[in-house]
Amino acid sequence: MTKFLLPFLFLIASYSFGQKMNGISVNGEKYAPDFSNFSYLKKTNANWVSVQSFGFIKSTTSGLEFNREGFWYSQTIEGVTDYIKAAKQNNFKVLLKPHTIVEHQGSWSGNFNYTTEKDWKKLEETYTEYILTFAEMAEENEVDAMSIGVEIGNFAKKRKTYFSDLIKSVRKVYSGKLTYCANWDYYQGIPFWKELDFIGIDSYFSLSNKETPSVEQCIKNMKPIKLALKRTSQYFGKKIVFTEFGFQSRNQAGFEPWNWKGNKKAVVNTEAQAICYQAIFDSFWCEDWSLGGFSWKWYLDYSKSGGAYDNSYSPQNKPAEKVISSFYNKNS
Repeated sequence: MTKFLLPFLFLIASYSFGQKMNGISVNGEKYAPDFSNFSYLKKTNANWVSVQSFGFIKSTTSGLEFNREGFWYSQTIEGVTDYIKAAKQNNFKVLLKPHTIVEHQGSWSGNFNYTTEKDWKKLEETYTEYILTFAEMAEENEVDAMSIGVEIGNFAKKRKTYFSDLIKSVRKVYSGKLTYCANWDYYQGIPFWKELDFIGIDSYFSLSNKETPSVEQCIKNMKPIKLALKRTSQYFGKKIVFTEFGFQSRNQAGFEPWNWKGNKKAVVNTEAQAICYQAIFDSFWCEDWSLGGFSWKWYLDYSKSGGAYDNSYSPQNKPAEKVISSFYNKNS
């Protein structure tokens, strides 16, 4: 595909999103997985999957590294490409999400900061190489949608001109839909939503502090969240996708679902996880400003994942998997 055709093809694609994104986030692995296990994923009735790539920032003065020696298989260009090809072979549409991991102690991708213009420029130069490398790979492999970043709110806020230029550069080599994956608590602070095709939010809003809430309680508690999301969609003229949403299978599954570190020893409660999933589906998928979302997360080694004694985010071999499968089947 020549660069002269890309803007025209993108213009056509931008007018039609088709079905809701009934999505699943596929977990990356250290070694090459058995891709035949995508057959289990098809049983969820999902029509989209998200695949993650990873770039790493070592220090407060370093740029970003990717595809380096010693990475996990799924953190290499080869691995990401293989995940995408396997998804496509199983008739899934694909969202590619380039994550940024901050490796120095005590930092998180949403609030890392540089103190000098020289250091910011170094980051921008290496970040551009990272995103454009995967944008070219995404075009070659017919990836349907791609994010220009994931949960890097401070970077996005402070360097708006850079991101506007980056979006233009990506559009020159990639003809699919573009988004950005904002953290749930900072989606209103992203300054370039109008330059993208849809608003991506990693949705870990608290739904309830009950050990085992009811669907009705969760839906009621989400009303102000829904109102804020609707207003954001209307203001920017863009629809919203939950580029991640999920819950651990634990007591208080709906309380601070983002807090994966503090709940590793939490009491297993697969019912609470399933209830929270049902509440999300019932509350958001019916809205015309919602394009759907991607459940977090799914392991390809299905037989060893999830289960009745597991309190992780995986819905596999738990009641939540049945909720997902049933809902996606009825809303495909």
